[in-house]
Amino acid sequence: MKRCIFILCLFCVALSADAQKKNVVKNRFPSTLECYIDFDKGSSYYTKQGLNTLDSIYTIVFNKDNNRFYKMTITGYDDAEPVSEETANLARNRAVTVFKYFSSREETEYIIKRTPSYYISSCEGRKEYYIKYKMPFDFRWINLANENNSDNYNNNVDLKSKVHILVEEDQEDCLGEFYDYDYPAKDTVMKGSHSIATMPKGSIAYVHHTKDTVKDEFSVSYKDVMSFEALTDNYFLVPHKKQYIINAGYVVIHPSFMPDYSSCAEQADTAGRNIKIEVYLEEQQRSAGLKFYGKTYKPNGEIVYKALKTVKRKDKQTGEMWLECFVEPKQLDTVFLGKKIEPKEMSDYFYSAGSDDTGSFESMGGWLRCYKLDKQGSMVIKDKMKAILRKPNVF
Repeated sequence: MKRCIFILCLFCVALSADAQKKNVVKNRFPSTLECYIDFDKGSSYYTKQGLNTLDSIYTIVFNKDNNRFYKMTITGYDDAEPVSEETANLARNRAVTVFKYFSSREETEYIIKRTPSYYISSCEGRKEYYIKYKMPFDFRWINLANENNSDNYNNNVDLKSKVHILVEEDQEDCLGEFYDYDYPAKDTVMKGSHSIATMPKGSIAYVHHTKDTVKDEFSVSYKDVMSFEALTDNYFLVPHKKQYIINAGYVVIHPSFMPDYSSCAEQADTAGRNIKIEVYLEEQQRSAGLKFYGKTYKPNGEIVYKALKTVKRKDKQTGEMWLECFVEPKQLDTVFLGKKIEPKEMSDYFYSAGSDDTGSFESMGGWLRCYKLDKQGSMVIKDKMKAILRKPNVF
């Protein structure tokens, strides 16, 4: 006898048009499905009628449009005959036979299901795809000869010579620990000599709702170059083709793993996951008009540094002042602090220099330097440059 019970979740509530549309596909398929597979007495291979039932189950549960995540319980029963050498493993062998029916459909040793779903990543946004996963299952067998006669029935179904299949929706068990990935995995604060960077969970990259293997090792190196000595030993302007942007310092955040954000999809989601950078200002820098500069990408992929929204913050208790900005992951790894000037203003900040002078850099067809040495060998800096750079240690 073949008996198949479909147990559907029914909701007696009025759904909005959008909610109804969203649930159309899912509600086409049962959240729970229960069937019995027939076997001939003494046989560990299902009958033709049992095969038809298995085919029906497979058509529903493994339908390419079925977006439910299922687990399966397979329970085999014997013929309720006295246990002998021939029948001792009958219940188990029947359960194995049914298991092999499902596993053989993918020609693997497991039951494999492909569920239409989606993932959301920081780079690609939302993408529809099939999640392929090993279906969780429970495997049981029961010798009815050892049970009371009343235990040989379930919901008026005679269990003798049958295998019971129970398919239940269980998304958490199907996806398990591979459900979400965030880089970094938790909120992270990094400190340099003169700066602080706060990285929210998942601010570099994230992939949500996936069963695929994702790089799970993550580390970040962090440094700031803000001191006068460190800057002037190897001075350079913030790279830009049209303007001159004086480099007053920079922060380097270098993650061990980062997607190629220059080729990210337009729908990439970075909302609420931006990285905050704070730089402490010395007193003479407070009115210098310094701003942060981060990467932007032209349509051809060329990188140009542009001013970021820069906010001044003041500690009411200490009076200390900070500059603050937020950067997107694609603007790493270097974020500059500086000031944009016109070419005619360059002489207000720099001295002419030779190519072999320490700290000199090439610009405007010649060589410039942030300082010069007087006859006593002391460092001399122009007033406008003093207002932008941190004080040298010799001051």
